[in-house]
Amino acid sequence: MEQQLTTAEAAARLGVKRQTIYAYVSRGLLTRSVASDGRTSLFDPADVERLRQGSRANTEGELHTLISTRITRVSDDGILVRGHDLMDLVGARMGFTEAVDLLWEASPGEHWPDPPAMLPNQEPSAPPVSLDLLRIVTAQCSLDDPLRHDLSPHAVRAAGRSLLTAMAHTPSEHAAEATADVSGALWDRLTGETGTDRQKAALEAAMVLLMDHGLAGSTFAARIAASVRADPYSVVSAGLGVVGGTLHGAASSAVHELFAEVAETGQPAQAIGEARRRSGTIPGFGHSVYQRQDPRYRRLMALVIEGWSDDTRLQHVHRVRDVVSERSDAIPNIDLALGALTWLSGMRADAGEVIFAVARTAGWLAHAMEEYEEPALRFRPRARWMGPSTAG
Repeated sequence: MEQQLTTAEAAARLGVKRQTIYAYVSRGLLTRSVASDGRTSLFDPADVERLRQGSRANTEGELHTLISTRITRVSDDGILVRGHDLMDLVGARMGFTEAVDLLWEASPGEHWPDPPAMLPNQEPSAPPVSLDLLRIVTAQCSLDDPLRHDLSPHAVRAAGRSLLTAMAHTPSEHAAEATADVSGALWDRLTGETGTDRQKAALEAAMVLLMDHGLAGSTFAARIAASVRADPYSVVSAGLGVVGGTLHGAASSAVHELFAEVAETGQPAQAIGEARRRSGTIPGFGHSVYQRQDPRYRRLMALVIEGWSDDTRLQHVHRVRDVVSERSDAIPNIDLALGALTWLSGMRADAGEVIFAVARTAGWLAHAMEEYEEPALRFRPRARWMGPSTAG
């Protein structure tokens, strides 16, 4: 076995400075051990070689940041949250707040706050719940919390529970009463329909399925905010700034609109073709992580079918899925099921991004708590200058 390398030797093999070696350690790209003298850093030659090969394979000449996490593992074989199979949690009808406590590794005795007793501006003229309103709620909660800079896990969880409760009780044209359960309160604010127990259970399952999904774009933004020691509300604001992208949390809006068009025209192939012409993709199909299946789609769609089994509009959902499967091998993703849920429940087309953002707030804060334990300021990519070499 080759002898362990010193910092200078590792730097020489990689062709970088000694300081860069320690930057790789902070990013999780290299594992450092300490010699018997208690001072000298040592590195495994095999790890150094893998890093060197990875650097060569990267055509941009940059090293990818690798983030170690104990929160969620995502793969075609399933999703594990804190070591629990996410599909099993949904199958056992675990509620959203209970799932969030598991995600946050809450301590016994921590409780969710009571819903607000009075909801100002709760009247028909109130604007519909939207991503913009969630940003306002987050800013207001930050303003009202003098202890927001406490980054201890217990304090972050307390702030998170208050924030999620406030998000779920955002003033709306639909709801007039406070509801103890977060997903139930959100249902009342997103649709004027009463909804059956099964239909509301589908919404709660969607929130559990969406609360974390590894290092998606908004979650990475949240971790960057946490790495500079931004407070929990600022972390959530960073996530909210990214989640509304049409290729992220807002993706179900196009699905919702597709179902509405198919129901109106009765021409699924034409509607799908037009949607693809506009965006270059088929709404609700394909995924950057999964190759075989999005396990969240199967679970949520089964609950949507169960909740609206007597609704004749469900045929349009099936027709869209069948037409795409005949012409493409793209896998259906959770946005297809979420778009079906919002459309069938009489919500607005953009309700899916609200559901996504409220649910994912739990994930952003879980990653923030994990990131607060890491070295600060560890995300600093290098820029490659492409402009003129001299001032002109």
